[in-house]
Amino acid sequence: MSEKPFVADPEILAALKPAERFAYRVGAQLNETHLGKRVSMLWGNHVAQPALALTINARLRFFGAENMPGRSAIFAANHRTWFDQFAMLIAAWDHFPEAPYIYCPVRSTFYYERPLGVALNLLVSGNSMYPPVFRDDRGPVLNRNVVDACVRLLNWTPRAVVAMHPEGTRSQGEDPYTFLPPKSGIGRIALAARAPIVPSFVNGLPRSFGKLIEERVKPGVEPVRVFLGPSVPLDDLYDHAEDRDAQREAAVRTMTSIAALGEQDRAFMAEWHAAKGR
Repeated sequence: MSEKPFVADPEILAALKPAERFAYRVGAQLNETHLGKRVSMLWGNHVAQPALALTINARLRFFGAENMPGRSAIFAANHRTWFDQFAMLIAAWDHFPEAPYIYCPVRSTFYYERPLGVALNLLVSGNSMYPPVFRDDRGPVLNRNVVDACVRLLNWTPRAVVAMHPEGTRSQGEDPYTFLPPKSGIGRIALAARAPIVPSFVNGLPRSFGKLIEERVKPGVEPVRVFLGPSVPLDDLYDHAEDRDAQREAAVRTMTSIAALGEQDRAFMAEWHAAKGR
């Protein structure tokens, strides 16, 4: 791990509004310095993760622990609810070789622009929802920083886990086995960092927190399932990191791997319903 201190890009800071600049500085100090990330993950390991796990542990089923990587990696999951990444990380948490350094790129709109969002980021993740992704007209400039930050973090420590949704936004359809087209950003990051992408399929979660709490104690509710697959094959693409076609191909392969895990879930649920006589 490099001991070189993190210095925020002046161009990035200049493009941010005052509230965003404050939130970004907090995020950078907690995520890109060793002391900051140790504090962040101390909160994550002992407070945030155990508290969040209480919502689903009683009905969580995890498949594919043998596919956990032994180095820094990108964890890629399908996206239907606000809780998919939390479920994936809760399921995998005890299978990391050492406590991970979690990074979850997130839209800036709430978590980096509003005081409540900044506070919630700190409370539920130790500010691990970082780096911010901007969706306004500044995006083309600011979001170069997202890619650069993720690549930098993946190469900074073997404990780094960048959790992403290749679809970019939540799928609003009713069929959990139908997906949105993947964005190329995940491929761009993976190829630039030469980092493995570990695909994951998550299902069985409701779309609201209230429903999540209700289902924790409601009998007969289907389990929350997390399937982890082997790393997406990217060896033939790593030497073409700047090629947009290669980046898109990496994203498509990732989504194909996630879809294959979805079929495993479909088979599991067919057996589960049969056992329940449904």
